[in-house]
Amino acid sequence: MGLTLEAEQRMEDVGLIDFFKADEESWVETVVDTKGFVKRNFPNGARIRKDDVAKALVPVLEVHEEFKDFRNGEKLRAKYWIKDFADLLIDRIWDKIKEENDENEDEED
Repeated sequence: MGLTLEAEQRMEDVGLIDFFKADEESWVETVVDTKGFVKRNFPNGARIRKDDVAKALVPVLEVHEEFKDFRNGEKLRAKYWIKDFADLLIDRIWDKIKEENDENEDEED
């Protein structure tokens, strides 16, 4: 479904946008790793969509120590915070990793 304005505003209000920005490089790596996992486990040639990766990110985020500590510190106990943050990661990172992956795939041909 992707990131909505309402979810983005809600995350801004509780500091999740700043939390993302503080360690953006690490989050890029997390998304790249998750996209790679999805690609390896989908049928050959299948198109990997944003929502496929966001869905796979949720269980990673559920146990991610820093994200869990942030959620606990801010008392963000509802499950939607995890899904919203996954959508935020995809929204902010996808174009960058898509370009990198497209270039790498061209090199492999």
